[in-house]
Amino acid sequence: MDVPTAGTQSTPERIRQLLMKDIEKGILRPGQLLDEKQLASRHGVSRTPVREALLMLTMQKLAVAVPRAGTFVHKPPADELIALLEFLGELESVAAKLAAQRMTAEQRALLARIHQESEALVLAGDRAGYEARNLALHEMIYVSSGNTVIHEEINNARRRLSNFRRHVFDQPGRLRVSYDEHQPLVAALLSGDGPSAAQAMHDHIIGKGKAFADLVLVNK
Repeated sequence: MDVPTAGTQSTPERIRQLLMKDIEKGILRPGQLLDEKQLASRHGVSRTPVREALLMLTMQKLAVAVPRAGTFVHKPPADELIALLEFLGELESVAAKLAAQRMTAEQRALLARIHQESEALVLAGDRAGYEARNLALHEMIYVSSGNTVIHEEINNARRRLSNFRRHVFDQPGRLRVSYDEHQPLVAALLSGDGPSAAQAMHDHIIGKGKAFADLVLVNK
């Protein structure tokens, strides 16, 4: 029996985190079967901790249990994607507003550097590099907001959208569009303009660049 001690993870939690990362990375695709027997063999455990891990994933809405069929990676319908994206847009807007008001001088300097580095990656057509800088830019905003509750909720929403958001950058010219959308956002953050930062973030997540439409189309 795997009994966790202080500072250690239980076996179900360890397996949950590994599966969650595979879902986020797209290794496990929406609608894919999460076979208990195969997972138990892969992780060298009995099926009980795997079953517990899968239950935790269903509670996160990253997986769905279908009676007499098994547990599958959750594949949200279009209306759920829309709702999640709208929710994420509101959360990130609040984070941007708070960050504009609370960022330290060091954080503003780092944000400006990340944004500047992003442009070179766009010009080079370096998708992987740009995606990493894009994530770093958004993460800097979340941290700078100083609100751990909002940060946690954003991470949860982004995780549920991760398998679909990754396809946004498949669209031709999307790197440039994303960078251009960051311009007013970064300018507002650097000047401490909370309302403008919130609006720019909302436009970035929901409206401009057709990111919203891209997610829905990919899911069809």
